[in-house]
Amino acid sequence: MANAGPSVYKACAACKHHRRKCDQNCALAKYFPAEKSDDYENVYHLFGIQNTLKILKSVDENERDAAIESLIMEARMRLEYPVHGHFSVARKLSIEIEKAEKELEIVRQKIHICKGADNRAGPSTRGGQPDQP
Repeated sequence: MANAGPSVYKACAACKHHRRKCDQNCALAKYFPAEKSDDYENVYHLFGIQNTLKILKSVDENERDAAIESLIMEARMRLEYPVHGHFSVARKLSIEIEKAEKELEIVRQKIHICKGADNRAGPSTRGGQPDQP
């Protein structure tokens, strides 16, 4: 005989955290399954449940996955770098890019100098016959 009782629905990380019964209408169940409890707690501590829901509602439905991933990333960065969050990582990468661009410019200048010296030397330095008047 088939079981006629209600189907078992696994509680999402949000409902587990708040010790609520999770149903199929839970707004956060799709984004925070039970396996993502650490991510939910990080987002909850940084943004709170109401702000997270407001952010979700303010974004188009097709962009909500990206919005949640962004919130999760921001919460992780804030956990790892409590003072400046993701800004410190972005600043470090920006400094590395600036250094690499300066180094690239120096290399380009050296190449330009070498090409100029090669052109000034004339065709006699390229292993050909010396020019005779």
